[in-house]
Amino acid sequence: TIEKEKNETKNRMKSEAFLYMGLLAVQYGIQPILTKEFTSSDVERKSVVLVQEVVKFAMAGSMLLMSGGGKAAIQSWSVTSWISVALVPAGLYCIQNLSALLACQNLDAVTYNVLNQTKTLSAALCCYLVMGRKQSKMQIVALLLLLLSALVLERI
Repeated sequence: TIEKEKNETKNRMKSEAFLYMGLLAVQYGIQPILTKEFTSSDVERKSVVLVQEVVKFAMAGSMLLMSGGGKAAIQSWSVTSWISVALVPAGLYCIQNLSALLACQNLDAVTYNVLNQTKTLSAALCCYLVMGRKQSKMQIVALLLLLLSALVLERI
């Protein structure tokens, strides 16, 4: 019976994984279209990104509080620890969001999504160079396919 329960859990997880992958694919496909449609090119980009970040912060904070880990996180938090750990990534993330909004407004949805995913290549390269973490053969094939798709889109 334990083996049967494991198989049922595996099958349910597979179904959920396909559902979530499908929803993620729909979100990736619709996001640039909606952004281009409902964000005019003369909008103040900084305000759009600021609103996005405030909403993300509120959602993450509420999830942290609902999980019960808020008190421990707040007790160990300080401005100096935030500056030493999060300032540079937060600044880079802000620049990335501004660039993504600009790209979303000027590129078609497929081109935007493929080029946006090339950040995976740089993340994998940094993991290898900085952390010494190697990718599996399957991951390398996936990264090469991603690179190839970006090159095809750019007609290189």
